[in-house]
Amino acid sequence: MGRTNAWTSQVNWHTGRWQTRGPAPGPQPWSPPLRRGILAKRPLTFFEVLDSGFRLLRFAPGPAIGAPLIVLSLWTLLLTAVGTGLALTFLPFLRDLMGNDEALSGFSLLAQLGSFVFSLLSLGLVHFLAGLTVPAAEASFGARRMGLAESWRALRGRRWRLVLAAGLITGIDLGILLVLLVPATLLSLAEATVPAVVVGVLSLLLWVCAVVWVNLRLALVGTAIGAEGLRVPAAVARSWRLTGRGRWRLLGQLGLGYVLSNQLIQLILSPFLLVVTTLAVIGLAAAEGDVAVMTAIGIVVGAVVLALTTISSAVLFGYFSCLVCACYFDARMRGEGYDLVLIRGEEERSA
Repeated sequence: MGRTNAWTSQVNWHTGRWQTRGPAPGPQPWSPPLRRGILAKRPLTFFEVLDSGFRLLRFAPGPAIGAPLIVLSLWTLLLTAVGTGLALTFLPFLRDLMGNDEALSGFSLLAQLGSFVFSLLSLGLVHFLAGLTVPAAEASFGARRMGLAESWRALRGRRWRLVLAAGLITGIDLGILLVLLVPATLLSLAEATVPAVVVGVLSLLLWVCAVVWVNLRLALVGTAIGAEGLRVPAAVARSWRLTGRGRWRLLGQLGLGYVLSNQLIQLILSPFLLVVTTLAVIGLAAAEGDVAVMTAIGIVVGAVVLALTTISSAVLFGYFSCLVCACYFDARMRGEGYDLVLIRGEEERSA
């Protein structure tokens, strides 16, 4: 039809032709404004993502702190049992080591390097914990609290995938380390001490860079499994796509969040350790050489320090898991308009 009246005609944008104007839509019924969530339903700025990790940690302490505390407590008990067994097995060697200052210094250096390597390998655990936290993070957009039991039930059929993802990424990091240490090992077997040390240090630095890059590109595997129900290969591909854009921003957020939270935990933990150390010194001085009392004090102090370390590590891993969840939803809102999906979902729930 031709254009007869601008008030009675309109353009059909599918065909490009004029057609009779349909009836005007009536007024929309009033609806209350959406409830403000703990996490904002919009793309976040750099520091808002860091703050969102703390917000989620306070709002959902069950999955955010409870899950890491349970996992790390079991892991600490296992390591304590293994460490005690090894110490009793190699007790003569340790006695000889304590009597040699040079050997003790070298052993301390190796222990520090081993602790550093172990801390990087433990980043694979974050994928499991972030997957446990992501249902509570998604519910927080509507300010709905979700406990640990509810979050666990929401992940029915996905839990073993989270375990597999954490094991896979830890295995990748460990495999890269073993491959890079082959040249240094061969040089040490050939009794080329100085080249072996140089190559070993360079290999360790290269491994750190490789671990950072791999864990950056695969940072969202656990959250993709927990939120979207993907299998592990699909979750790896999903994380690779989501981290393809803004990877430097993501690296800054995760790196700065890890460093700041680590320093915060150290500041909180230091006064408690100082008090425990002071009480231990006073107790040892009052023991007057009684071996039984000194042994009991040592066991109590070790247990208290171990408990404080476990709790602080649980808070650290809990915040980092919440930060990964915030980065995951921010990446989806920036790249896929997921904020519109969240708003529509909240509108349907409030209708």
